[in-house]
Parts: sequence; structure tokens; C-alpha cells
Amino acid sequence: MKSTSLVLSLIAAVSAQYYNETSAPFHLVVTSADGVINDTLSACHTGAALESLCLSNSNTTSKPNPIDAAIFNFNTSVYSQPPADSLGTPGILTWILPSIPPIPSSAFFNYEPTTDIAVPILGPGSDRPQMLAFDAGNKLVVQGYVDWSANPPNGAVDWKEYSRWYACNTYYAAYQYQSLAWGLGPGKPENPTCVEVSVTRVPV
Repeated sequence: MKSTSLVLSLIAAVSAQYYNETSAPFHLVVTSADGVINDTLSACHTGAALESLCLSNSNTTSKPNPIDAAIFNFNTSVYSQPPADSLGTPGILTWILPSIPPIPSSAFFNYEPTTDIAVPILGPGSDRPQMLAFDAGNKLVVQGYVDWSANPPNGAVDWKEYSRWYACNTYYAAYQYQSLAWGLGPGKPENPTCVEVSVTRVPV
């Protein structure tokens, strides 16, 4: 087990060299407009060195009890620039897996082709991260510049910030959590448990 952790740690260290500008630590708070959801995000085991971003106080098959909020960082590169003056600098959401040695991890989106949400997963290194950003109000967003509603799709539009976050009951590698999810498109996901939320960075 120690040798496996060491290999994962070395891989993570090499791939993390590009994203070497690290923010101060923070929690991520998820809230719904109606106030029904008001929670933090935790790292919930969902495979070898893989974690789901679950709601800290949720009660599900794979997590029946509350757990501590995870401490995250936001990593950027010295080459990173905001795509527009009014937008935040893109980067990656990072977290340290407590092991011997500790394993730097970053968030990627796991896509399931039979549904319309992607589930953020924390995994070792940063070789396939989902690029994210924070807006002026410290809300977690995804940036994009293509108008997919146009026919044909129009890539000559201004960069925009998108917030399509949901709290949903998810299933990944046999683990069932109430987790953060990303809606693939502007409509409400087919998953009936999904509740639209905002995700805010709060300093530790």
C-alpha cells in the first residue's frame, strides 16, 4: 500500500508542476435558492485514491453520518490569464489526499454517456483536470465562449461564466452519495433528486 501511495504521489507531483500557483485554503459551501440545501463539500471515497465531492451532512447508503468539510486550494499557472477583463483566472480545484506520503489531487469531470450530468471526482495529479474559475462573488463557475444554441454553433461570442451546479444523489463505482454534479446543458437534469445550487469559496 505504501509503495502504491508513493507512486501516486510522484505522478501527482510531476503533473502538478504546471499548476504551481496555489491559493489560500478554503471550504466550498453549497446553497440552494430556497435554503433547503446549505452545506459544505467533503471528499468521499469512491475508489483507489478517488473521491467524490459529497455534501458533508448528507445521509446516504455510502455515507450515513456527517463528516468534516474538505479543505481545498485553487491552483493556477504563471501563464494563466483571465479570458476577459471581467472574468476570473482559470485554474484547477485541488485537494490533498491524506496518506503516507500525501497525494496532491485535482478535480475532473466524470461523464456518463447515458445521462445528462457530470460528476466531479478528485484524483491524483493534474493530467486531466476540469478547468474552473471563481467569479467576482467567489462563486465556482465554468467559463466558455461557444454559443451552442446557435445553428451552426457560434464560437465568435464573448467569454461567459456558467453555473450549472446541482446537488444530486449520484452513483459512481458502486458508491452512492449526495454529491455535487454539473448539468450538461441549460435544462434541468433528468435525475429527479437534483437540486440547483451555487458553490461558494469561503476562506478557512
